[in-house]
Amino acid sequence: MLSMSSRRCVVVGAGILGASVAARLAGAGLRVTLLDQDQPGHATSRWSFAWINSNDKGPRSYHDLNHAGMRAWAELAPDLDGDAWYRPVGHIELATAGTAAELGARVERLTGWGYPARLVDPAEATVLEPALRVPPDGTAAFFPGEGYLLTEPLIARLVARSEGLGAHVLTGEPGRVTGLEPGAAPRVRTAAGAVLEADEVVCCAGRWTPALAEVPLIPWENKGSTAPGLVVRVGPASGLVRLVHTPDLSLRPHPGGLLQLEAEDAAAAVDLHTPGPELRRWAAELLHRARHTVRGLDDARIVEYKVCVRPLPADGQSIVGRLPDAPGIYVAVTHSGVTLAAHLSRLITADLTLGTPPAPQTPFTPPPVTSGIH
Repeated sequence: MLSMSSRRCVVVGAGILGASVAARLAGAGLRVTLLDQDQPGHATSRWSFAWINSNDKGPRSYHDLNHAGMRAWAELAPDLDGDAWYRPVGHIELATAGTAAELGARVERLTGWGYPARLVDPAEATVLEPALRVPPDGTAAFFPGEGYLLTEPLIARLVARSEGLGAHVLTGEPGRVTGLEPGAAPRVRTAAGAVLEADEVVCCAGRWTPALAEVPLIPWENKGSTAPGLVVRVGPASGLVRLVHTPDLSLRPHPGGLLQLEAEDAAAAVDLHTPGPELRRWAAELLHRARHTVRGLDDARIVEYKVCVRPLPADGQSIVGRLPDAPGIYVAVTHSGVTLAAHLSRLITADLTLGTPPAPQTPFTPPPVTSGIH
């Protein structure tokens, strides 16, 4: 059997999950090559809302996996300059009369599972987040263990750690993967014409995974696809500290004195074919909602917006493990990549180096198309 220092591993994709996997594998002594067709972290991860949470993720086993993901970031932060990217600021959710019962039931369920959550009255919500406009008769909940990540500085540090441990990083055409060839010694073909031989290939290509490996993701290029979502950044903005969710808007602070905004109805209304004027109309609508949600946005303007494509497994959970009919190919794709990356990378590394999936993977029964965490 090859020693760890002799085993070659190619990681495809340098978003938050691929960068985390590469850093863990390099730390375990493997010879790692990390590939990306762009600069690391410049695709979906760059535009993610980056909310770390297990707020409404069922079943219980999937909730526990995400809760473990939150703890993994807290453990990693002191060792990786967490002040630059880790924001465990808490999360406030506001409910209307029509959604209050669901929020109360969720808080009760989560507390029963040992997850920090509590209902708060409007006065306390205003103390927790002074910039927030809370209706005097509203219902709110506070989730103190949640937060968000700044993905660009985090990924830069993960990649730097990988390189410091001997990993090679290839981007652009040398890093754009055009094909995977399974086998006892799997091979990776790139757009630059290179063929990279490996002992293990870990595909963390996000929405591009189906082009390289047969996994069930919701198609994202089609008109009307639910995978794309609209991200809007506005500013100047000051005062908001925590993540905030209301029934019609999600907000969080963004570097440079900005706010990042998203909304479910906006995400449902746009796709990669939506005309520019319609996107601008939705961006303006989200800014309008933000002004009614938090104080201090009278002078705010739309700074940038983008339709960001999210990798969505068909069942809404995660696909992690070896492909049964593709020897040497390991796949990791999930909609919860930001929450799960630190923990999944630990599980994947243990699987590849020890040969036996660790106990936390046990509850996830694989579908026929793949294996591992589901």
